Amino acid sequence: MLGSPDRGMERANRAVTLAADVDHPFTLAHALFHSGFLHLWRREPETVHDRAVRLLQVADDHDLQIWTALGRCLLGAANMGIGAPDVGLAQIRDGLELYRGLRTPPVFWPLLLYVQAGAYASAARPADGLDMIEEAIEIAGPELTLLPEFYVLKGELLLAVPDASGPAAEPWFQRGFDLAEGLGARMLQLRAAIRLGRLWRDQGKAVEMSRLLQTIYETFTEGFDTADLREARDLISSRT
Repeated sequence: MLGSPDRGMERANRAVTLAADVDHPFTLAHALFHSGFLHLWRREPETVHDRAVRLLQVADDHDLQIWTALGRCLLGAANMGIGAPDVGLAQIRDGLELYRGLRTPPVFWPLLLYVQAGAYASAARPADGLDMIEEAIEIAGPELTLLPEFYVLKGELLLAVPDASGPAAEPWFQRGFDLAEGLGARMLQLRAAIRLGRLWRDQGKAVEMSRLLQTIYETFTEGFDTADLREARDLISSRT
């Protein structure tokens, strides 16, 4: 989130390797889930699928139900990304139902609602996704680092609702951008700027769009092969 996606991925991979070496199932499940979510956030669904399958194997072998629930959601998100929306949505719903039934603090609940809302966005069901993301925002609290991403996803869902327009979505993109800036979360800020930039370009403000993205893009020193930085470059080059 701070703008070092390659270092984040390297450390997540080290965590998975270390957890496997110490042969502690709960630790391995923990590492696999968070590594998988990192790759989901990097928009790398094939790697997410691999992490989710391994997570579910560990969870099933050792009856770790919380990780089974989270693994199903992660696998569903991966399947959404590789073109199996019906399967993916069903797996996410199953994971949410299992998680809801567990007697455990609901620390992951906002995150899982965010995953489901994103799945509805991918499945062209924005109205269903709006219900999920609004609940996630309501219960997340201001301390959740991913809150700017929740705001951006709400803007995307509003933009996808039939007869919706940019004015409905733009304040949520701006809110996500401003909060990410305050947190020093450059990647979240870039993701919000990309959404704002698309709107501005469509409004005939290509110069403003390019200036906004260029300013943030130039602060990065790594991650240039990630989907977000590639998308930012494409938008900057499309200003004419």
